[in-house]
Amino acid sequence: MAEILAETSLLIVDDDANIRLKLREIAEREGINVVGEAENGQQGLEEVARLSPAIVLLDVSMPIMGGFAAARQLRESHPHIRIIFLSQYSQKIYAEEAVKLGAAGYVLKSAAVNELPSALTAIHAGEKFISERVAP
Repeated sequence: MAEILAETSLLIVDDDANIRLKLREIAEREGINVVGEAENGQQGLEEVARLSPAIVLLDVSMPIMGGFAAARQLRESHPHIRIIFLSQYSQKIYAEEAVKLGAAGYVLKSAAVNELPSALTAIHAGEKFISERVAP
């Protein structure tokens, strides 16, 4: 599976550098090609335009532009890109909003080590992935 996932490019957008590093480690361990990182939604949109990733991993809550606002713009400008939201929020309303925005996944930060590999595999296969603790 790692060989197949290596063809998948990923952009990580999170305002915490330590979290970005951990997410990169998880993705690369799964064979995902991490093509870039960004600190906020606005910077993420700029990197999407420059790098054309297949998947964007977006934090929900960030300064300057949050993940939901960035996803709305991504849906208009790059509708083919698959979005996985990463969030500290376990309330179902956040996962429901992610689904409304056309997200392919919603992973809790607290479960990312265990769930992100499964989410990346599912999304690569054209499926959706929502953390069990928040599935609507």
